[in-house]
Amino acid sequence: MSRRLTAAALVKVLVAGGIAAVLTAAAPAPALAGPPPCDPGDCFTVTVSLDRAPAVGQSATLSVEVVAKQDVPDATTTIELPETLRWVRPPAGLDRAAATIGRSPVDRARRTERVRRGKPVRYEGVVTAVAPGPASVRVQARDGRPGPSSEGLAYLTIGAESSIFGMPPADGERRAAPPPEQRTSLAKDTCAHGRVTYVKAEDGSVGGVPMAQVYGYDTDADGSKDNLGWTMTDAAGDYKLCFPGTDEDGTGQDLSIEVSATGDYWAVVNPGVKDPLDPAYYGDSAVTSDVPIGTDQTTIDFQSAPGSPLEGAFRVFTAAYDTWKAYTGWLNVPGNDCWKTGEANCRSVRIYWAPDSASGSYYCLGASEKCSARFEVHLNAVEELRKMTVAHELGHFIMDYTYGSFPPAPSCDPHWMRTPASPGCAWTEGWADWLAVQTYADTHFRWGDVSSINLEGPRWFSEDWPEASYSDKTEGRVAGVLLDLADFGPRNERYWDTSSLGPVGVVAAFTKAPANDIHEFMKLIEPADALDASSTAFQNAVYPERFEQLNDRQPEYRPANVPLHQRYIATPDRWSVVATAPSLTDGDDVDLKVARDADPESAVTSSEWGISGPDFVAVQPVPDRKLYQADVTSGTDYQEAMTEVVTAPADHLEKGTPMEFTMGADRLVEIRTTRIEQGVPATITVVPRNGQDFDLFVLAPDSTKWALPRSSARRSTSGGPNKIERVTIADPKVAGVYAVVVIRRSGVGGLTLVHT
Repeated sequence: MSRRLTAAALVKVLVAGGIAAVLTAAAPAPALAGPPPCDPGDCFTVTVSLDRAPAVGQSATLSVEVVAKQDVPDATTTIELPETLRWVRPPAGLDRAAATIGRSPVDRARRTERVRRGKPVRYEGVVTAVAPGPASVRVQARDGRPGPSSEGLAYLTIGAESSIFGMPPADGERRAAPPPEQRTSLAKDTCAHGRVTYVKAEDGSVGGVPMAQVYGYDTDADGSKDNLGWTMTDAAGDYKLCFPGTDEDGTGQDLSIEVSATGDYWAVVNPGVKDPLDPAYYGDSAVTSDVPIGTDQTTIDFQSAPGSPLEGAFRVFTAAYDTWKAYTGWLNVPGNDCWKTGEANCRSVRIYWAPDSASGSYYCLGASEKCSARFEVHLNAVEELRKMTVAHELGHFIMDYTYGSFPPAPSCDPHWMRTPASPGCAWTEGWADWLAVQTYADTHFRWGDVSSINLEGPRWFSEDWPEASYSDKTEGRVAGVLLDLADFGPRNERYWDTSSLGPVGVVAAFTKAPANDIHEFMKLIEPADALDASSTAFQNAVYPERFEQLNDRQPEYRPANVPLHQRYIATPDRWSVVATAPSLTDGDDVDLKVARDADPESAVTSSEWGISGPDFVAVQPVPDRKLYQADVTSGTDYQEAMTEVVTAPADHLEKGTPMEFTMGADRLVEIRTTRIEQGVPATITVVPRNGQDFDLFVLAPDSTKWALPRSSARRSTSGGPNKIERVTIADPKVAGVYAVVVIRRSGVGGLTLVHT
């Protein structure tokens, strides 16, 4: 399917990560509150045109038009001119700077300004052709958010005498089919070796092209070629080719190699080549004459020319290798080299890419207007610079091939990592996002060196992410779950990123059975890992709530306002107390709600304002075991709080008999009980032994209530460090077992409680 440019401008916006197919109709995703903004990559229409295709020494007018789909306060337009073109008159108002893509110089002109919805912004300049070769004029438009740009492209091939728009037409010559691996009738007594390389786009370093086909040819005097055999490069791009060393005239072979961007399980295909048997990219080396017969001393290296279509094809090809190498390793089946285990004839995926393609990037679920067949990936021109997009689209292929059919993914065209769509869209795109990021052991999805987005870091209340109720419909959230399931050690985040499955564990669950959304996938995780997996899903706001157990005198540090419910079971016939405070001395205030039997309507709230001290709720004794639930809230989302539950010991603080105990740095609250008689004055005193600062509270039993907040207590809180706190009840109105609550404000060590 041709994606060749016409002689006029390309008027396309390139949108990465699509799937080309008609999907089963389904109910639309829930509407958001208010219309969402346009998504990155889909915010502008970019038109690029040249009024002629200039030959070397000729000039042409370059016109760029950018139209925003909404008002954008910080729209940046970038025009990149390759080294085969030079400005005669650059567009006015743009700042220019020299830059490189790989090792290819570009002149980068840029401007940031406010633009209005639907109002074109135009730039015009004059360029001249200074050298023959490919010339790709790329234009990007973006706002200040992370994500892909909207792209425009004008591509031409410059000649010394004349130039054309697009790539040169293919010569139509069909390459000879590879000979059999073993040719027993001829002795392979001579070998050559070398390395096939390309320049990496991201840093300009030279890398080997792995698992590419290398053909050997002998060139005869009349220019005809004899096929000597073929081999493949190894993981480093090195090859060794052995062949019969004696030519027909008795001399050594006149050897050249031809390198193809074709491997066993993927091939980078030029959509402009019509021959279905031979559409891949090729490159030829120079001829080495009279290779010494019977030797292994000849070296023929090959590197793609800077800025050439083959260089771009090698970049895409190597990204596919990276994906294959990572994924087949995660399948964890020794000796398996197929995208899917147990396949006698492994499926190969065709990757259609051309440097003049502005067709968008997508995976094909079957034949359609945009696709000739299933198991195809189509990439736009810029994806040679975006290896993660290559891996992303291959992630769709892997899912389709593994499952045998693609899950329903409604509301998915277009899609964006932070925009809710549907659970099916979030799963299929989130899987592909994860595969790309995990392939490169990263935490960010990267669009080359232009932009990136952190997919591992978002949690509850993360800025620019949708409300948690949409999380299982948001692909970036799903990708975050998968990243956290796979990571471990230093990558595990506070508080619930506790899974350490590794990518092997994630893929093991993925290959068990087809899943239609993240919830079905989570059910495929091994039972032994299910608890940590659910924690990870909650960390990423994909699971809507979580329940945790509070254990006696074991403080927990958790963020406020998340739907986390901390529960404990009270000991019969004992007072208990739940207390909470900001984990840092300068943290924002937190409040506490404690409910009985997980019934929110029964909640007792302690919410004393500001820095007056930690909030607590004291729960009165009952004759049997009861379940209680504590929730911590704050005016600041994700404010970390320390929460502790303490059950009073069985023995009471006896009148006239001091009671001593210690409170360490990890402790917030203690509770003791003492009996006070009606009408008999009582004084409770706490004495610090190591300079600490304590607050003291005394609560009388109340038969009309099941729990009492801090505000119900008599208190002594103003003493400060190393000061005695004392509460006196001059005329107790109720006889019974009172609760004595001690809050540690600062310091550690021993203290003495006295009832006088």
